[in-house]
Amino acid sequence: MRSPLRTAVAALVVPIAVLGLAACTQPVPLPSPSSASSSPTPSPTPTLGPAVQRIAAIGRQSVGAGTVVRVDDQSDGSVRDVLVVQEDGSAQEVHLSAAGRVLTGPSPATADADARSANRSLVAAASVSLAGAADRMVAAVPQGRVTAIGLEEYQDRVVWRGDVTNADGVRQDVVIDAVNGSVLLNLEDGQGTSGGS
Repeated sequence: MRSPLRTAVAALVVPIAVLGLAACTQPVPLPSPSSASSSPTPSPTPTLGPAVQRIAAIGRQSVGAGTVVRVDDQSDGSVRDVLVVQEDGSAQEVHLSAAGRVLTGPSPATADADARSANRSLVAAASVSLAGAADRMVAAVPQGRVTAIGLEEYQDRVVWRGDVTNADGVRQDVVIDAVNGSVLLNLEDGQGTSGGS
Protein backbone atom coordinates (compact mmCIF):
# COMPACT_ATOMS: atom_id res chain seq x y z
CA MET A 1 0.00 0.00 0.00
CA ARG A 2 1.36 3.46 -0.95
CA SER A 3 1.64 6.14 1.57
CA PRO A 4 -0.03 9.49 0.83
CA LEU A 5 3.33 11.27 1.04
CA ARG A 6 4.89 8.98 -1.60
CA THR A 7 1.94 9.54 -3.95
CA ALA A 8 2.18 13.32 -3.50
CA VAL A 9 5.95 13.32 -4.23
CA ALA A 10 5.44 11.17 -7.34
CA ALA A 11 2.68 13.50 -8.50
CA LEU A 12 5.10 16.48 -8.23
CA VAL A 13 8.15 14.77 -9.80
CA VAL A 14 6.43 13.88 -13.10
CA PRO A 15 5.29 17.47 -13.98
CA ILE A 16 8.70 18.89 -12.92
CA ALA A 17 10.46 16.39 -15.19
CA VAL A 18 8.19 17.32 -18.10
CA LEU A 19 8.89 21.03 -17.52
CA GLY A 20 12.61 20.34 -17.38
CA LEU A 21 12.53 18.52 -20.70
CA ALA A 22 10.45 21.30 -22.25
CA ALA A 23 13.02 23.89 -21.15
CA CYS A 24 15.77 21.98 -23.01
CA THR A 25 13.98 21.93 -26.37
CA GLN A 26 13.50 24.76 -28.86
CA PRO A 27 9.96 26.09 -29.12
CA VAL A 28 8.17 25.17 -32.30
CA PRO A 29 5.57 27.68 -33.45
CA LEU A 30 2.17 26.30 -34.16
CA PRO A 31 1.02 26.67 -37.76
CA SER A 32 -1.37 29.52 -38.31
CA PRO A 33 -4.76 28.63 -39.76
CA SER A 34 -3.82 30.16 -43.14
CA SER A 35 -0.54 28.22 -43.45
CA ALA A 36 -2.06 24.94 -42.26
CA SER A 37 -3.83 24.58 -45.59
CA SER A 38 -2.13 22.29 -48.09
CA SER A 39 -2.71 24.71 -50.98
CA PRO A 40 -1.67 28.37 -50.75
CA THR A 41 -4.32 31.02 -51.17
CA PRO A 42 -3.73 32.79 -54.48
CA SER A 43 -3.21 36.54 -54.34
CA PRO A 44 -6.03 38.50 -55.93
CA THR A 45 -5.42 39.56 -59.50
CA PRO A 46 -7.16 42.42 -61.25
CA THR A 47 -9.92 41.55 -63.65
CA LEU A 48 -8.53 42.48 -67.03
CA GLY A 49 -11.64 41.84 -69.07
CA PRO A 50 -11.62 41.02 -72.76
CA ALA A 51 -8.67 41.91 -74.95
CA VAL A 52 -8.86 45.10 -77.00
CA GLN A 53 -9.73 43.10 -80.15
CA ARG A 54 -12.80 41.65 -78.44
CA ILE A 55 -13.83 45.05 -77.05
CA ALA A 56 -13.57 46.46 -80.59
CA ALA A 57 -15.75 43.65 -81.95
CA ILE A 58 -18.42 44.22 -79.27
CA GLY A 59 -18.42 47.96 -80.02
CA ARG A 60 -18.76 47.40 -83.75
CA GLN A 61 -21.54 44.86 -83.24
CA SER A 62 -23.51 47.31 -81.10
CA VAL A 63 -23.23 49.95 -83.87
CA GLY A 64 -24.13 47.42 -86.57
CA ALA A 65 -21.59 48.32 -89.26
CA GLY A 66 -18.43 50.30 -89.84
CA THR A 67 -14.73 50.22 -88.99
CA VAL A 68 -13.43 50.49 -85.44
CA VAL A 69 -10.75 53.18 -85.44
CA ARG A 70 -10.20 53.62 -81.71
CA VAL A 71 -10.46 51.80 -78.40
CA ASP A 72 -9.55 53.86 -75.33
CA ASP A 73 -9.04 52.58 -71.81
CA GLN A 74 -10.43 55.38 -69.65
CA SER A 75 -8.64 56.42 -66.43
CA ASP A 76 -8.87 53.45 -64.06
CA GLY A 77 -9.70 50.93 -66.79
CA SER A 78 -13.34 50.53 -65.77
CA VAL A 79 -14.66 52.01 -69.04
CA ARG A 80 -13.59 51.35 -72.62
CA ASP A 81 -14.59 53.83 -75.34
CA VAL A 82 -14.97 52.46 -78.86
CA LEU A 83 -15.18 54.73 -81.93
CA VAL A 84 -16.69 53.23 -85.08
CA VAL A 85 -16.50 55.06 -88.43
CA GLN A 86 -19.39 54.54 -90.84
CA GLU A 87 -19.10 54.36 -94.62
CA ASP A 88 -20.00 58.07 -94.97
CA GLY A 89 -17.24 59.06 -92.50
CA SER A 90 -19.56 59.78 -89.60
CA ALA A 91 -18.62 58.15 -86.31
CA GLN A 92 -20.50 56.45 -83.51
CA GLU A 93 -19.15 56.06 -79.99
CA VAL A 94 -19.93 53.22 -77.59
CA HIS A 95 -18.93 53.05 -73.92
CA LEU A 96 -18.29 49.56 -72.56
CA SER A 97 -17.49 48.25 -69.12
CA ALA A 98 -14.11 46.59 -68.61
CA ALA A 99 -15.95 43.26 -68.86
CA GLY A 100 -17.35 44.19 -72.29
CA ARG A 101 -20.92 45.14 -71.38
CA VAL A 102 -22.39 48.11 -73.27
CA LEU A 103 -22.92 50.99 -70.82
CA THR A 104 -24.03 53.75 -73.20
CA GLY A 105 -24.33 54.28 -76.93
CA PRO A 106 -23.99 54.04 -79.71
CA SER A 107 -24.19 57.81 -80.01
CA PRO A 108 -23.03 60.19 -82.79
CA ALA A 109 -19.45 61.38 -82.31
CA THR A 110 -18.80 63.34 -85.52
CA ALA A 111 -21.00 65.77 -87.44
CA ASP A 112 -18.42 68.04 -89.06
CA ALA A 113 -17.86 67.53 -92.83
CA ASP A 114 -14.06 67.88 -92.49
CA ALA A 115 -13.95 65.28 -89.74
CA ARG A 116 -16.04 62.88 -91.83
CA SER A 117 -13.69 63.36 -94.77
CA ALA A 118 -10.62 62.77 -92.58
CA ASN A 119 -12.23 59.62 -91.15
CA ARG A 120 -12.94 58.25 -94.64
CA SER A 121 -9.33 58.93 -95.70
CA LEU A 122 -7.85 57.18 -92.66
CA VAL A 123 -10.05 54.12 -93.05
CA ALA A 124 -9.38 53.90 -96.81
CA ALA A 125 -5.61 54.12 -96.30
CA ALA A 126 -5.38 51.41 -93.63
CA SER A 127 -4.90 47.91 -94.99
CA VAL A 128 -4.02 46.55 -91.52
CA SER A 129 -7.05 46.11 -89.24
CA LEU A 130 -7.21 47.08 -85.58
CA ALA A 131 -7.02 43.40 -84.60
CA GLY A 132 -3.99 42.86 -86.84
CA ALA A 133 -2.25 45.94 -85.45
CA ALA A 134 -2.96 44.85 -81.86
CA ASP A 135 -1.45 41.43 -82.61
CA ARG A 136 1.69 43.12 -83.97
CA MET A 137 1.91 45.32 -80.88
CA VAL A 138 1.79 42.30 -78.58
CA ALA A 139 4.48 40.63 -80.71
CA ALA A 140 6.63 43.76 -80.26
CA VAL A 141 6.07 43.77 -76.48
CA PRO A 142 6.13 40.11 -75.37
CA GLN A 143 3.56 39.32 -72.66
CA GLY A 144 2.15 42.80 -73.23
CA ARG A 145 -1.49 43.84 -73.16
CA VAL A 146 -2.89 46.52 -75.46
CA THR A 147 -5.00 48.91 -73.38
CA ALA A 148 -5.64 51.59 -76.01
CA ILE A 149 -5.28 51.76 -79.78
CA GLY A 150 -6.23 54.27 -82.42
CA LEU A 151 -5.91 54.98 -86.13
CA GLU A 152 -4.17 58.30 -86.77
CA GLU A 153 -1.50 60.12 -88.75
CA TYR A 154 2.09 59.97 -87.54
CA GLN A 155 5.00 61.48 -89.45
CA ASP A 156 2.93 61.66 -92.67
CA ARG A 157 1.86 58.03 -92.39
CA VAL A 158 -1.40 56.39 -91.43
CA VAL A 159 -0.66 54.31 -88.35
CA TRP A 160 -2.16 52.41 -85.48
CA ARG A 161 -0.82 53.90 -82.27
CA GLY A 162 -1.29 52.02 -79.03
CA ASP A 163 -0.53 51.83 -75.35
CA VAL A 164 0.83 48.42 -74.44
CA THR A 165 1.49 47.46 -70.83
CA ASN A 166 4.47 45.12 -70.61
CA ALA A 167 5.02 42.24 -68.17
CA ASP A 168 6.54 44.63 -65.60
CA GLY A 169 3.50 46.93 -65.72
CA VAL A 170 5.34 49.62 -67.69
CA ARG A 171 3.43 51.26 -70.52
CA GLN A 172 4.99 51.20 -73.97
CA ASP A 173 4.08 53.55 -76.82
CA VAL A 174 3.91 51.37 -79.95
CA VAL A 175 3.23 52.59 -83.48
CA ILE A 176 2.38 50.20 -86.32
CA ASP A 177 2.33 51.26 -89.98
CA ALA A 178 -1.31 50.78 -91.02
CA VAL A 179 -0.30 50.03 -94.62
CA ASN A 180 2.44 47.42 -94.26
CA GLY A 181 2.25 46.40 -90.59
CA SER A 182 5.83 47.32 -89.70
CA VAL A 183 6.72 48.55 -86.20
CA LEU A 184 7.67 52.21 -86.46
CA LEU A 185 8.04 52.95 -82.76
CA ASN A 186 8.31 50.94 -79.55
CA LEU A 187 9.36 53.07 -76.60
CA GLU A 188 8.63 53.22 -72.91
CA ASP A 189 5.91 55.83 -72.43
CA GLY A 190 7.28 59.27 -71.58
CA GLN A 191 10.57 58.95 -73.44
CA GLY A 192 9.90 62.08 -75.48
CA THR A 193 7.94 60.72 -78.43
CA SER A 194 5.88 63.17 -80.37
CA GLY A 195 3.10 62.21 -82.70
CA GLY A 196 1.19 63.96 -85.39
CA SER A 197 1.95 64.68 -88.98
